[in-house]
Amino acid sequence: MEENREIEIDLRKVFMMLRKKAAIILIISFIGAALSGCVTNLLIKPKYTAGVSFYVNNNNDNLVGSTGTITSSDLDASERLVNTYMFVVNSRTFLNKVADKLADGTTATQLSKMISTSQVESTLAFQVNVTTENNQFSADVANIIAELAPDEIVRVLEVIDYASAPSKPSSPNLKKNVLIGFAVAFVAAFAVFFIKELFDTRIMTESDLTRDFDIPVLGTVPRLLPVDEKKSLHNGATMEDVANQISGKKGE
Repeated sequence: MEENREIEIDLRKVFMMLRKKAAIILIISFIGAALSGCVTNLLIKPKYTAGVSFYVNNNNDNLVGSTGTITSSDLDASERLVNTYMFVVNSRTFLNKVADKLADGTTATQLSKMISTSQVESTLAFQVNVTTENNQFSADVANIIAELAPDEIVRVLEVIDYASAPSKPSSPNLKKNVLIGFAVAFVAAFAVFFIKELFDTRIMTESDLTRDFDIPVLGTVPRLLPVDEKKSLHNGATMEDVANQISGKKGE
């Protein structure tokens, strides 16, 4: 007949162990954060993002200065056209025109990996972002897109903002990576000590004995110290100092 042995988790015991290991866990966490920061600064190349924004207007009369009003149907049609215009900006035909304008050997395929488009919330505007490892190149590509896009989508697209060379990289995010490194190291250290304590079957105290074997404790044997060790304790030394002293004598 097989016995089903249940593993009981003494959360108080685990908590006390983790309190003792708190300093080590924090040290490991800060080491993880420092390593993440070093990797971010030394191994990951910074990238810069420059963007231009466009406004989609479906009322042609307003584009030429008419005093007519924009109806709700005009707004609805313009909002539906935003996705179409973002698709045009990402099309191979349009990117080939941008590549020809750059005239530096950059291909449409390479440009497609640099460019991202997104609608500005639920408005009639959308953003085109260009991300490269050179801040000025990002701005140049974005401004060429702003220059060519209105001609590509005749009289329905207006430029809101032109791009300027970014002063700070858009990636990598040093603060975010440091926090991630700290969190990962903290969780890893916590898990190691928790699992170690969970599967530690050694009997350390009376409560461990009664909990694991469910038998009464008739008595305990106190730890007897030699006379010289007792004197050390009376002179202000701690048990840890005495233990170190015993270890030193054994080593001799």
